[in-house]
Amino acid sequence: NLAFPSATVEDDLPRQLSRFFTCFPKKSPFNSDVPTLDPTKTIYGSAPPDHSNILRLTDWCRGAVHDLYIKAGARNFVLVDVPPIDRSTGALDSSDEMQDRVETWNDLLHARASEFATSSPQVTVIVFSLHKVLTDVLDDPLEYDFGENDPDDEGGAIWEDDLHLTPAVHAILADCLLASLKAEDQ
Repeated sequence: NLAFPSATVEDDLPRQLSRFFTCFPKKSPFNSDVPTLDPTKTIYGSAPPDHSNILRLTDWCRGAVHDLYIKAGARNFVLVDVPPIDRSTGALDSSDEMQDRVETWNDLLHARASEFATSSPQVTVIVFSLHKVLTDVLDDPLEYDFGENDPDDEGGAIWEDDLHLTPAVHAILADCLLASLKAEDQ
């Protein structure tokens, strides 16, 4: 788990991976079917691509997954997309722009994960859609034992503040993630 509160791909992911590889040095592949991938596609020692900021950041994520695959021998990945933060009480004034950014990020994340899974058949890649689960909660709060006005209420049963979710919503998200992982395991 490389995430922590307020971590960003651009500012924190390279440092997190460096710390990881310091603690867990490179492993040799245990079989010869590990593909040789272009090291310039990783986040180390390469300039960011000349694309939009979101595309550049998803490329960094792809590089991080690649590094974990090649350097650490990781074979199981769970990626989590971005929730509908455009629907948080703090983003309502910029919701159209925010929604577009979130959708773009999530579409690219799903595409990159699919590309990686296809090119590396010995890995398991699961993309858990936090976006879908939270959208379901916000669209039908009564189904999840929340009040009808809770999706718009800062400091209420869904939103702890203008951006962060309450423990009750975190419990729903955790239950859905666990169910998703169990379904994948069968």
